[in-house]
Amino acid sequence: MLIFIAWRNLWRNRIRSILTISALAGGLALMIVYTTLIQGMSKQMINFATNISIGHLQIHRQSYINDQDIYATMPWDLLSYLEKKREYKFAPRLYGAGLGAAGKLSTGIMLKAIDPEKEQQVTTILNHVRMGKADLGQVQHADSSDPALVIYGVVIGAQLAKNLKISPGDELIIITQAVDGSIGNGLFRVSGILKPIEPNFDRTGVLMSIPAIQSLLYLENGFHELVVSINEKDDLIERKKSLQEDVSQWSKDNEITKYKNGDPIVVRSWRDIVSSIADMLDINESIIYVIGGIMIGLASLGMMNTMLMAIHERTHEFGILLSIGMGRFWLLFMVLLESFFLSLVSAIAGGLLGIGYSLYLERYGIDLSGSLPDGVDIGGILWEPVWLGSFTPDSVFIGIIIMISIAMLASLIPSWRTVRLKPAEITR
Repeated sequence: MLIFIAWRNLWRNRIRSILTISALAGGLALMIVYTTLIQGMSKQMINFATNISIGHLQIHRQSYINDQDIYATMPWDLLSYLEKKREYKFAPRLYGAGLGAAGKLSTGIMLKAIDPEKEQQVTTILNHVRMGKADLGQVQHADSSDPALVIYGVVIGAQLAKNLKISPGDELIIITQAVDGSIGNGLFRVSGILKPIEPNFDRTGVLMSIPAIQSLLYLENGFHELVVSINEKDDLIERKKSLQEDVSQWSKDNEITKYKNGDPIVVRSWRDIVSSIADMLDINESIIYVIGGIMIGLASLGMMNTMLMAIHERTHEFGILLSIGMGRFWLLFMVLLESFFLSLVSAIAGGLLGIGYSLYLERYGIDLSGSLPDGVDIGGILWEPVWLGSFTPDSVFIGIIIMISIAMLASLIPSWRTVRLKPAEITR
């Protein structure tokens, strides 16, 4: 009977109830959409870090991590050992620095050498070419009378290409100091220009093959960095720990004491490498429901106002119910049932609205390419111009629980007034 009466009373003032439902449903829908957008941004940034640039795990010598020591290489035997030991995908990289010149223009450059075949198994950096093609192999030097003379193709950053005023097909001269102390120099053909991926690389980056940098720097003893790709569903911390054990075991088996005493080989995850971004993403996850709770809390003020007006208008009815023997707490329970039904209807309406728009954002996203054609850099990680959402059912379930809880707490204050009513004074 109380359930029937509570549901009937809910619609005695339809306009007021609809306005309250609209406020609560709107707050819940905003919370679901906000959660979808924040989770989508986090997912995009993580995918960019792991799939395009950094990879899931990286292996370096500690001295290279500390000051990018060009001599801090790891032997190729380590790569062979890990490929036999684990089913992960590995991609070696070498780095260097020098001076790049084209025509009368020159600037400092950063060299990044990869194995194109292995790199494509770990990251998608070669798929992000804006102009030309990602050809890092040997090409015929068309201007030379010697048909045996060949040069290597390179891919450079977009801002570097703009600064040097070069485009695909132009030549780039690179001068650097080789590891043996001599002056290394070479002529390269620009085969492509990358889209903006990392700010530093965009301004100074030159992507080349490992044989190209070996011939330029006379650096053939090993590699500086080993990028590792694992299954995204795998436990990152556990995989990092097991890989570190493999590396330590290899060092012990090969009696490489210089890697153990003061300069160990270190395995780091992408969260270790870009810790500021990882912390920011963790904070975002933590404050999602805080901000959502604030949104719903503000909307719940409408619930409080509705219940205050409903109780005030029906004070005489409550007095009669108390006079004929209805218990005070049964009266309180009936009023709380009205609040619960109001919250439940709001949850259904807000949930459907939030789910519908979230699924739209997950598929089409918010296109910001008009104002941010190349995306925006956040702590060294690119946030792409099309902001895609990432919808999870948990966001709806938790949002509904938060909304009903806050709404019921908000309605408890005016509902408690029914317990203190005095029938004799009300019915006088």
